Amino acid sequence: MSEEAEATSTRHANRREMSRYDGWLMPSPPDAIVVPGSISNLGPGFDALSVAVSVYLRLTNIEVRPESPGTLEMDFGATTPPGENRIATGFRHAQAHFGDAAPGLRLTVHSDIPMRAGLGSSAAATIAGFKLYEAMTKPRPVEDLMVLATEIEGHPDNAAAALLGGLTLSCQQADGHVLTSSWEWPADIQFVVGTPHAELETAFARTVVPREVPLKDAIFNLQRALLLVRSLETGRYEHLREAMADRWHQPARAKYVPGLAEALALDHPAVLGVCLSGAGPSIAVLTRGRAAEAEVLLGGIYSQLGVPYTMRTLAPHPPAAS
Repeated sequence: MSEEAEATSTRHANRREMSRYDGWLMPSPPDAIVVPGSISNLGPGFDALSVAVSVYLRLTNIEVRPESPGTLEMDFGATTPPGENRIATGFRHAQAHFGDAAPGLRLTVHSDIPMRAGLGSSAAATIAGFKLYEAMTKPRPVEDLMVLATEIEGHPDNAAAALLGGLTLSCQQADGHVLTSSWEWPADIQFVVGTPHAELETAFARTVVPREVPLKDAIFNLQRALLLVRSLETGRYEHLREAMADRWHQPARAKYVPGLAEALALDHPAVLGVCLSGAGPSIAVLTRGRAAEAEVLLGGIYSQLGVPYTMRTLAPHPPAAS
């Protein structure tokens, strides 16, 4: 082939390559992708229950770069997260699984979800990566996204809440598929969340959970997980304290979580129930219209221990429109 013919062939190939991304210039990318954080387990519902809450990861200023297919350039501002970029991981896993090519992207990332705090930061980032890939290609089945998220996260609960919103139930089948359900959390129940200034790696926190539990403890948690769901459905909030009791994971994690033992022992009308938020070290107090009192109670525990902390009062994030 002559040099002129080879150059012409290369130009044609480049045009064909560029044409694969023309569709991403029309329509424009979304103005923003917003994913909520989450409180998982809720006491007895280990790896099964989770609720999306009003703390968010946002992707903005999304710019399509068709000349740089496959590239992801993210501006985290002054708070670049350490370790793995789960947004990129989610995006890459989705692209590898579904196979549709995507253009290069440049975007800004801002997150109010504290990292390694038990509020679902990694799951929110994974789901944000999925949503970014969907925005550049097409929507995907929830079932497929949950399988991918569980492969990345190692458990489905936080990912379900980040993807679906609301109160979520996840059930992982033997073949790896995940059954999910999402419904409204009672709007009048808020979360007062105390986060001590001490990170706790989820991977480590999972290693301290017993591999086996006695039958009586399995029955204990099963009874209370069901009671929890039913109490929230029926408004029998007086049952929440008992319904959020746990014998599987919180006792094993308590020594790594400042204030957990003291918080679980709180007995006050402003406190409907208490649980470790995810793997911790955040602690969640459920309250109904008495958040200020609950903040004082939980903050007092940290103050007595001499532990610096951040306090947040969060609302439930509603389920996604079906």
